[in-house]
Amino acid sequence: MTNTKANKKLGIYIDYTNAYLMELIDKNIVSRNIEFESSEKEVAATTKKHSDTAETKREQHLQTAYYLEICDIISNYNQVVLFGPADVKNNLYNQLKFDHDFDHIKIHTINTDKMTQDQIHNFVKEYYNQSK
Repeated sequence: MTNTKANKKLGIYIDYTNAYLMELIDKNIVSRNIEFESSEKEVAATTKKHSDTAETKREQHLQTAYYLEICDIISNYNQVVLFGPADVKNNLYNQLKFDHDFDHIKIHTINTDKMTQDQIHNFVKEYYNQSK
Protein backbone atom coordinates (compact mmCIF):
# COMPACT_ATOMS: atom_id res chain seq x y z
CA MET A 1 0.00 0.00 0.00
CA THR A 2 1.75 3.04 -1.28
CA ASN A 3 0.65 6.57 -2.04
CA THR A 4 1.87 10.06 -1.18
CA LYS A 5 1.05 11.05 2.40
CA ALA A 6 -0.63 14.22 1.16
CA ASN A 7 -3.52 12.29 -0.39
CA LYS A 8 -3.67 8.84 1.18
CA LYS A 9 -7.18 7.40 1.24
CA LEU A 10 -8.15 4.15 2.94
CA GLY A 11 -11.41 2.24 3.10
CA ILE A 12 -11.88 -0.45 5.75
CA TYR A 13 -14.74 -2.92 5.57
CA ILE A 14 -14.66 -4.41 9.05
CA ASP A 15 -16.45 -6.99 11.15
CA TYR A 16 -15.54 -9.13 14.15
CA THR A 17 -13.50 -11.61 12.10
CA ASN A 18 -11.89 -9.60 9.27
CA ALA A 19 -10.80 -6.14 8.28
CA TYR A 20 -10.60 -5.69 4.54
CA LEU A 21 -8.35 -2.68 3.85
CA MET A 22 -8.45 -0.90 0.52
CA GLU A 23 -6.19 1.96 -0.48
CA LEU A 24 -7.44 4.10 -3.34
CA ILE A 25 -4.58 5.03 -5.68
CA ASP A 26 -5.82 7.11 -8.59
CA LYS A 27 -8.83 5.00 -9.60
CA ASN A 28 -7.36 1.65 -8.57
CA ILE A 29 -7.74 -0.31 -5.34
CA VAL A 30 -4.81 -1.97 -3.54
CA SER A 31 -6.12 -4.27 -0.83
CA ARG A 32 -5.14 -6.53 2.01
CA ASN A 33 -6.95 -8.51 4.69
CA ILE A 34 -6.40 -8.69 8.44
CA GLU A 35 -8.03 -11.59 10.28
CA PHE A 36 -9.09 -11.54 13.90
CA GLU A 37 -7.31 -14.43 15.60
CA SER A 38 -10.10 -15.79 17.81
CA SER A 39 -9.28 -18.20 20.58
CA GLU A 40 -12.59 -20.05 20.07
CA LYS A 41 -10.83 -22.77 18.09
CA GLU A 42 -8.24 -23.14 20.82
CA VAL A 43 -10.91 -23.29 23.51
CA ALA A 44 -12.93 -25.88 21.59
CA ALA A 45 -9.84 -28.01 21.05
CA THR A 46 -8.86 -28.05 24.71
CA THR A 47 -10.69 -29.19 27.80
CA LYS A 48 -12.43 -26.63 30.01
CA LYS A 49 -9.33 -26.06 32.14
CA HIS A 50 -9.59 -22.29 31.84
CA SER A 51 -12.23 -20.26 33.62
CA ASP A 52 -14.59 -17.96 31.76
CA THR A 53 -12.58 -15.03 33.11
CA ALA A 54 -9.38 -16.33 31.52
CA GLU A 55 -11.21 -16.87 28.22
CA THR A 56 -12.63 -13.36 28.34
CA LYS A 57 -9.21 -11.85 29.06
CA ARG A 58 -7.69 -13.81 26.18
CA GLU A 59 -10.43 -12.61 23.78
CA GLN A 60 -9.92 -9.02 24.95
CA HIS A 61 -6.16 -9.34 24.39
CA LEU A 62 -6.74 -10.73 20.88
CA GLN A 63 -9.25 -7.97 20.08
CA THR A 64 -6.77 -5.33 21.26
CA ALA A 65 -4.07 -6.82 19.04
CA TYR A 66 -6.54 -6.81 16.09
CA TYR A 67 -7.35 -3.12 16.67
CA LEU A 68 -3.68 -2.18 17.15
CA GLU A 69 -2.70 -3.78 13.85
CA ILE A 70 -5.43 -1.84 12.07
CA CYS A 71 -4.55 1.40 13.93
CA ASP A 72 -0.92 1.05 12.91
CA ILE A 73 -1.99 1.00 9.26
CA ILE A 74 -4.52 3.83 9.66
CA SER A 75 -1.78 6.09 11.06
CA ASN A 76 -0.23 6.22 7.57
CA TYR A 77 -3.33 7.77 5.95
CA ASN A 78 -5.08 11.12 6.12
CA GLN A 79 -8.58 9.98 5.07
CA VAL A 80 -10.24 6.79 6.29
CA VAL A 81 -13.76 5.43 5.91
CA LEU A 82 -14.78 2.58 8.26
CA PHE A 83 -17.82 0.67 7.04
CA GLY A 84 -19.62 -2.62 7.37
CA PRO A 85 -22.57 -4.31 9.04
CA ALA A 86 -21.05 -4.83 12.50
CA ASP A 87 -20.65 -2.45 15.46
CA VAL A 88 -16.92 -3.18 15.52
CA LYS A 89 -16.32 -0.19 13.22
CA ASN A 90 -17.82 2.07 15.88
CA ASN A 91 -15.71 0.45 18.61
CA LEU A 92 -12.59 1.04 16.53
CA TYR A 93 -13.65 4.61 15.74
CA ASN A 94 -14.14 5.34 19.46
CA GLN A 95 -10.66 4.00 20.19
CA LEU A 96 -9.19 6.20 17.45
CA LYS A 97 -11.15 9.26 18.62
CA PHE A 98 -9.54 9.14 22.06
CA ASP A 99 -6.00 8.70 20.73
CA HIS A 100 -4.65 12.13 19.78
CA ASP A 101 -2.16 10.56 17.37
CA PHE A 102 -5.14 10.23 15.00
CA ASP A 103 -6.46 13.80 15.33
CA HIS A 104 -5.03 14.79 11.93
CA ILE A 105 -6.83 11.95 10.12
CA LYS A 106 -10.33 12.47 8.73
CA ILE A 107 -12.23 9.34 9.83
CA HIS A 108 -15.83 8.59 8.90
CA THR A 109 -18.02 5.58 9.77
CA ILE A 110 -20.88 4.26 7.65
CA ASN A 111 -23.31 1.42 8.37
CA THR A 112 -23.73 -0.93 5.43
CA ASP A 113 -25.20 -4.33 4.74
CA LYS A 114 -22.96 -7.32 4.14
CA MET A 115 -21.16 -6.83 0.81
CA THR A 116 -19.32 -8.84 -1.81
CA GLN A 117 -15.73 -7.96 -2.68
CA ASP A 118 -16.85 -6.11 -5.83
CA GLN A 119 -19.43 -4.14 -3.84
CA ILE A 120 -16.78 -3.24 -1.25
CA HIS A 121 -14.38 -1.96 -3.93
CA ASN A 122 -17.14 0.03 -5.64
CA PHE A 123 -18.21 1.50 -2.29
CA VAL A 124 -14.69 2.84 -1.62
CA LYS A 125 -14.35 4.28 -5.13
CA GLU A 126 -17.78 5.96 -4.95
CA TYR A 127 -17.18 7.26 -1.43
CA TYR A 128 -13.94 9.02 -2.39
CA ASN A 129 -15.33 10.25 -5.74
CA GLN A 130 -18.18 11.96 -3.84
CA SER A 131 -15.84 13.49 -1.25
CA LYS A 132 -13.73 15.38 -3.83
